[in-house]
Amino acid sequence: MSEPAYVLDSTAFYAGIPYQGSGRYYTTYLVLEEVKHHNVGASLIHSRVQVTEPTPGSLSRVKTTAIRTGDIGALSQTDLSLLALGLDLMHGDGGVNLVSDDFAVRNVAEVLSIPLAPTAMKGGEWKSITWKIYCRGCGKTYTNPKLTVCPVCGTQLVRKASSS
Repeated sequence: MSEPAYVLDSTAFYAGIPYQGSGRYYTTYLVLEEVKHHNVGASLIHSRVQVTEPTPGSLSRVKTTAIRTGDIGALSQTDLSLLALGLDLMHGDGGVNLVSDDFAVRNVAEVLSIPLAPTAMKGGEWKSITWKIYCRGCGKTYTNPKLTVCPVCGTQLVRKASSS
């Protein structure tokens, strides 16, 4: 039986996951940039964590899914790359788990059927969320995640979990 594979978000490094236990660890260069100032040594990266980039096709699929769920505005380029790498490895390896406690990352991963592993999150079973963008001023809802101000009344738009 092969070792389990994990795609690591920066929170996994802060939690010490690649320093303990066995497994195959992967991350992206963008995540590496986020954690390099937290004493993540080059020897750890080269011996325990494979740093790679996702395919453009997976990145495009992640962005499309994040737009559909309403999470695109909450995801950084690092988050998008991490999700896309998880998608690539899931198709290539099949036994990969995405390690992140970021709710937007976990939500998009759930919709894409990427297996999840928390770093420290406690609580019940994870449930995916679909967000809606709405105006508190006039109550109008929108689907365009790039809108930040209501074109009808000029109030700042907010997002909330959709009940549907």
